[in-house]
Amino acid sequence: MKTRTALLAAALPLAVLTACGSAGAQSAGTAAGARTVPTAFGAVAVPDAPARVVALGDTALDTALAVGVTPVGTLSSRGGTTVSAYLAGRAGDVALVGTVAETNVEAVVKAEPDLILAAAGTGRAQYDALSAIAPTVVPRVTAFGAWESDSRTFGAALGREQETQALLTRLQERAAAIRARVPEGATAAVVRWMPTGPLVMSGALMASRLLEQTGHELVPAARFADKPHTDPLSLENLGQIDADVLFVATLNEEGSKALAQAQGQPAFARLPAVRAGDVTAVDGGVWSSAAGPLAAANVLDDIERVRATG
Repeated sequence: MKTRTALLAAALPLAVLTACGSAGAQSAGTAAGARTVPTAFGAVAVPDAPARVVALGDTALDTALAVGVTPVGTLSSRGGTTVSAYLAGRAGDVALVGTVAETNVEAVVKAEPDLILAAAGTGRAQYDALSAIAPTVVPRVTAFGAWESDSRTFGAALGREQETQALLTRLQERAAAIRARVPEGATAAVVRWMPTGPLVMSGALMASRLLEQTGHELVPAARFADKPHTDPLSLENLGQIDADVLFVATLNEEGSKALAQAQGQPAFARLPAVRAGDVTAVDGGVWSSAAGPLAAANVLDDIERVRATG
């Protein structure tokens, strides 16, 4: 079955697609002798100084904003109707051209981009629809959760490769500095609390990896890399998140209510982190859904606060 994105692309008037395809080809042609970027769909020629960038997804938007580029179009956050809250101040009134689940190709056309940054894992049908509009950069999938390589690809496409690498290097340096204050063998877990129960986030995701880089050992339940999170845990199985430090993320008011209810349960109260007061509420939009230099800096801010007071 075709996706709605593919159907939208097919439904666009031929003249519009032809015109957009010509514009994309002209941009590619202009950049052909200057700069190409390796992508999941081969080397893509990009303009030297893209002026109208559409960033599809948090990592693309995060990276662009981190290196000083404000896109003209992006997607709403996962489950939201605006960009992620942690990016709102930098993104301003950037136009929304779809959601994480579905890109509106017609809205992308209206944004008149000269460069499109698409998420790793973007399928061929969607790529073909987008690349008919403007040069489209899709990072190669190197490993589950490998957000740094995605950011490097986006930075290269924007002509900000050195700036992107400098940001990543500074994040590594910050993590190393925090590590010096973390007790040997300290354990940690990242949990997204939902109305159906807590989900243990994968150790391959950005926040979990940053915890490891700052000297924390993840709980065994987090040591998987084939999906973002576990199935919901029952209160009887909360021992799987038995850690010295527990970072609890909620995405909305329902999740917050569920966490408040769980805090009144004896099974939750018995957790060592709860007894020691080492449970930290964090932004689920950053800790369990986002990735990029700005999101990573926010995660390190939270870890640093915990270690400064712990």
